[in-house]
Amino acid sequence: MLYAPGRLWRLRRAVGAALLICGLTACASGREPRAPAGALPPQAAIEVDRTQFHSETRLRAWQEDLDRRGLRDTGSPAHEAYVDTLHQRLREAGVPELYFEPVTMTRWEARRWSLELADGTDRIRTAGYIPYSGSTGAQGLVAPMRYLSAGQHPDRGVAGSIVVVELPEPALTSDFFHAMALYKHDPANALPPGAPYARPYQILEALVQTLDALQAAGAAGVVAVLDEPADIAAGLYAPYDRELRKLPGVYVDREAGARLKALAASGARLRLVLDAQAEEVVTRNLIGIIPGASSELTVINSHTDGTNGIEDNGPNAIVDIAQYLARLPREALPRSIMIMLSSGHFAGGVGIQGFLARHREDGLRGRIASIVTIEHLGATEWLPGPDGRLAPTGRDEPAAIFLPRIPALVRAASAMLRNAQAAPAFVMPPLNPDADGGPNSASWPGEGQYFWGGARLPTLNYITGPDYLLNYGVTTADKVDYGRMRRETAAITQLLLDLSREPYEALRDEQPPAP
Repeated sequence: MLYAPGRLWRLRRAVGAALLICGLTACASGREPRAPAGALPPQAAIEVDRTQFHSETRLRAWQEDLDRRGLRDTGSPAHEAYVDTLHQRLREAGVPELYFEPVTMTRWEARRWSLELADGTDRIRTAGYIPYSGSTGAQGLVAPMRYLSAGQHPDRGVAGSIVVVELPEPALTSDFFHAMALYKHDPANALPPGAPYARPYQILEALVQTLDALQAAGAAGVVAVLDEPADIAAGLYAPYDRELRKLPGVYVDREAGARLKALAASGARLRLVLDAQAEEVVTRNLIGIIPGASSELTVINSHTDGTNGIEDNGPNAIVDIAQYLARLPREALPRSIMIMLSSGHFAGGVGIQGFLARHREDGLRGRIASIVTIEHLGATEWLPGPDGRLAPTGRDEPAAIFLPRIPALVRAASAMLRNAQAAPAFVMPPLNPDADGGPNSASWPGEGQYFWGGARLPTLNYITGPDYLLNYGVTTADKVDYGRMRRETAAITQLLLDLSREPYEALRDEQPPAP
């Protein structure tokens, strides 16, 4: 055992039999092909055998299972049931050591929300609630309405009001990647400089700033207008920084926002209901160890909570990676492999923060040679069509690997993108080199930034950012290219093995940006 028994806890949760069965079988998809089995030769640790991974049929079955689970907000029954299912899958994959680490957190949950005129004569369609924003109680809040256009800073005049505020329209282009990329892999020129790359979640930073400014100005509540049609706006789960605010709020779409703007001009009063509760819960990180020739660790990570099936399907790929690595001879693995399936991505990184704090003094962090975080695999690009609904573009969703400026990591990341035939894709440096790894002070977008920003552990973070990424209620099994997901999984396995052969010191040789 590589861990002291007192450091890690085994927690058992009862899981409904039907849900567990759906997690381990194909359910409605029919019978799955048999999983890969049998010992692999030492050579398979040098060059990955791409035939030794799960079938596209099984990957689709697991993706459909995630769709059935719906929103897995951190610490919820749906989330914890998925963690249990992953534990079972990893055990079946042959991972010899599996543990849970408990993490205590305050879970915020919305029970009911609505918006209407104070006299009850007109109900306004909402697109969802604003997580962690506060609570009005069951009776709701009645107050005068104040309307703010996008970019208009709130003043003391909003005090005591329900503020309807326009959020900015996302306007990012592919220059975001091209201007900073350390390596570009786009042989077909699918995402040339200047191409549109607008996604709804790109308003997140502006949203947090707006909410904090409104709360400071004394607003009683908030209605955030998303500049999106109804289907695209529905179910946005943001922000997710675990900051419990006292500014209860909901989202509305573009059309409802226009109605509210007209009502504001007439001096209307609103009734806002956001009945929510906050309670202390225990969530869990799931950790596995595949012993290798050394006690040093190469870590593979993804998070288990999520808004929809692609956020995050990384753990499903990690189960596939684990069954491959567990069949290799122990002496063929230069370093031991740690599987770290973290909780708390949608609670401000509480899972990784808890992990780093727990192991600050026990020497574990010093044994970690490198970390690979993977998120949102196999994603195809779907964008709003003329009818305001998501439609496939026929292209793959752009991908990025974020990492510190460590030459060994940059080389390995570039090789992984070529190996996976993942394109368009970019190797990117930290967007905020001085960040401390907090949810609102991130080094880059992705779960892996907590490892780098919070503890300077060498981390590569492979990630895509589909339009619907932060929206619950979205089906994803139809939006995944399972052939691409298999290629990504095999290439990430090769990446882990290649990193395991890199000298420890080379993985910490951070270089300054070129002048």
